[in-house]
Amino acid sequence: KPLLKVGSRPVLETIIENFANQGFQRITLCINYRGDMIRQQIGNGDRWDIQIDYVEEPDRMGTAGALTLLPKRPEEPFIVMNGDLLTKVDFVRLLEFHRRQGFAATVAMREYSYQIPYGVLEINDQYRVTQIVEKPLERRYVSAGIYILEPKTIDMIPSGEYYDMPSLFNLLMQRDHTVGSFPLRDYWIDIG
Repeated sequence: KPLLKVGSRPVLETIIENFANQGFQRITLCINYRGDMIRQQIGNGDRWDIQIDYVEEPDRMGTAGALTLLPKRPEEPFIVMNGDLLTKVDFVRLLEFHRRQGFAATVAMREYSYQIPYGVLEINDQYRVTQIVEKPLERRYVSAGIYILEPKTIDMIPSGEYYDMPSLFNLLMQRDHTVGSFPLRDYWIDIG
């Protein structure tokens, strides 16, 4: 999906250019399936005047699991992002928010609304209907696939196995680490 073209170029190139335009100098891409195609298309970052490194997953490890393969643990909070997102988020503002709040981890969130096309029954524990709400509009907050992590969080990820971000965030909360959310109001679309 990161190599799918939107307009005249792959999604991943748009993501990289967005980071480069905001002053980020180093990007690490975790690759597995068709990683050779990503390397060939993206290169080392020279065309954006940045450095691009690669981490090759021997097997699919999940967004968090792949972080255990980093050759060196980051020294500062860092951004983890899915490679199939188009967004205009201000990553610098997101990092500043994370730092100000003192979170161990931050997830960017979007409001997602959907209309239920039926009358929804509210019932009590004796199966009595207490209310009928006709075609309610439900609102939920969903993960936008963009995360900020403190370096120490990598130590909590099991090494050498599949591990996704929800599992990491749930573990952090179970261990009483503060996990925050950042409301994303900028343009955002998940190509997946």
